[in-house]
Amino acid sequence: LASFGVSAPESINARLGELRESTYFRRLDETGRRRLRDLLARILPMLASDPAPTTTLARILRIFEMIAGRTVYLALLTENAAALRRLVELCAHSQFLADQIAARPLLLDELIDARLIEEAPTRAQFAVDLANVRGRMQGEDPEHQVDILRQFQSAATFRVAVADLTAGLPLMKVSDRLTDIAELLVQETLSLAWAQITAKHGTPRYVDEQGVTRTASMIVIAYGKLGGLELGYGSDLDLVFLHDSSGEAARTDGAQVVENTVFFQRLGQRLVHLLTVHTSAGRLYEVDTRLRPGGNRGLLVQSIAAFRDYEFREAWTWEHQSLLRARAIAGDAGLCEQFEQARIEVLRKAVRRDDLKDEVRKMRERMRENLSKARPGQFDLKQDAGGVADLEFLVQFWMLQWADRYPEIVTFSDNIRQLESLGSGNLVPQARVDFLVDTYRKYRQRLHRLTLDGAKNVVGDTEFVEERRGVVEVWQEVMREAGDLR
Repeated sequence: LASFGVSAPESINARLGELRESTYFRRLDETGRRRLRDLLARILPMLASDPAPTTTLARILRIFEMIAGRTVYLALLTENAAALRRLVELCAHSQFLADQIAARPLLLDELIDARLIEEAPTRAQFAVDLANVRGRMQGEDPEHQVDILRQFQSAATFRVAVADLTAGLPLMKVSDRLTDIAELLVQETLSLAWAQITAKHGTPRYVDEQGVTRTASMIVIAYGKLGGLELGYGSDLDLVFLHDSSGEAARTDGAQVVENTVFFQRLGQRLVHLLTVHTSAGRLYEVDTRLRPGGNRGLLVQSIAAFRDYEFREAWTWEHQSLLRARAIAGDAGLCEQFEQARIEVLRKAVRRDDLKDEVRKMRERMRENLSKARPGQFDLKQDAGGVADLEFLVQFWMLQWADRYPEIVTFSDNIRQLESLGSGNLVPQARVDFLVDTYRKYRQRLHRLTLDGAKNVVGDTEFVEERRGVVEVWQEVMREAGDLR
């Protein structure tokens, strides 16, 4: 080890001694042990330039231990020098990447592809990869189909993480790519769910006002982080489902005829099941459907007419705030366009602006009291005063306040472009917009790193002092009550 130029050779030698005495090593057959020795002989010289060689080696050995008796992976690394070099490089960069491989050894196959390190991933590339995966899914049972999709998701997310942690892919691009993966998978699982439900009940039909028989369809609306193009590693999906069935004779045309309302409830349930079911490869996503009209009391899948009526008659201000971050991401293109038109109409005409400031302020105060996880000497980046939620609520207040007169500002669903549209419309001073955009990016970058480290959204209160003070000052100026001098 010393002759290789490896620092801390005693520590590494001790770790190798532990490996030799481990249950993992004792269970290997002679072929596996030989392959492991060959790999270690190649790996140890690679650690010479590593500033923390013991840590890197520990990460690599944990991966080997998780592989257990599947020595085919050891053979893959033995026979492919480039793949082995990439493994060492990734383990040196990040515990997160090492954990991903340890949890899903199939990701070792990704190390063969030179694109993993050399090219940033794109949505087009993911779409091509998914099309190839789709061919393998033909004729498989539903659970195995989800297994295959989960493997695709793991590989795609791993590619994003590699670009993020080794090549410095900008945070906004990381979120874009993770959003792309989720959208593609929602579209794919919607197609699977449609095929499975129509195979039993047939296609949902209805007769419109002109007496024309039409096919009804369903779309998926993304809210929250997915809707706002801010998806992170392990983020949940906030989803709402809408259909366009109306008119007469609204029923399916298959052997087991059901009313269209029943069909779409079963379609929505099936889609949620496909996205959330645990298989041998894990689950695709956690899904939250509580943002639908009426929350858990409402139907899982509602008509777009009922959605519009609810938003005008019953929706709370916080629901209109949520609608600012909503996007149609899957389903019939025409119905997606209808939703977008309805969304803009609601934001222009349904918002109760007389008490808007009071409602927004009260909701934010309740969140601060109930959701902050900070202790004395700490700052909750999301929930404490001057944090992310204050900034987001400011943007949402401004958007709702002016959407009736300037509908173009609600075109975008992400906070950055919403802020920029407020600035370009001279609705918020540009200097203030620049400060808030810069602060928001800093907060998100820090939250992103905390997520990668498996930490909570809490930092010391000596961080972001100027940014927090600036956001609080804007909040107090914009949101204070008439006559309130605070």
